[in-house]
Amino acid sequence: MYVDFPYYCGDYGGALLTELSFPAAVREAEGYIRYLTYLNGDVFADTAQADAVKGAVCAAADAYHMAVRETAEGGNIRSESKDGLSVSFVVARKDGETVEDYVKRCMYQEIRIRLLPTGWLSRKAGCRHDHKCGCRDCL
Repeated sequence: MYVDFPYYCGDYGGALLTELSFPAAVREAEGYIRYLTYLNGDVFADTAQADAVKGAVCAAADAYHMAVRETAEGGNIRSESKDGLSVSFVVARKDGETVEDYVKRCMYQEIRIRLLPTGWLSRKAGCRHDHKCGCRDCL
């Protein structure tokens, strides 16, 4: 794992995850970040952006945990009627959105804030040459 529990609690200041729930949430977050950044190389090997990547992992793990918990609980109660036995819930999921898509959307919102400025979320395919070869990406 790229981020450990002491970093999550200390440097990041996370409080949502317990030591038991932390590994699964971080694995999901790291896997999704790898999926989003695979075109640009290994995001976890970039030491220059380590703080941004660690922050993205922690925030995505928190978002994963919250989204999974919300879908398991069914959302927050918005209104309740005792006589008619009617209960309505506030749910952040869009109509027709699967649980998996909702969880990914929640994680992406947190990852995007932290990694978009670093260039890791760019889908631009460059030549990746260390020298100026004259192609339009190196000019």
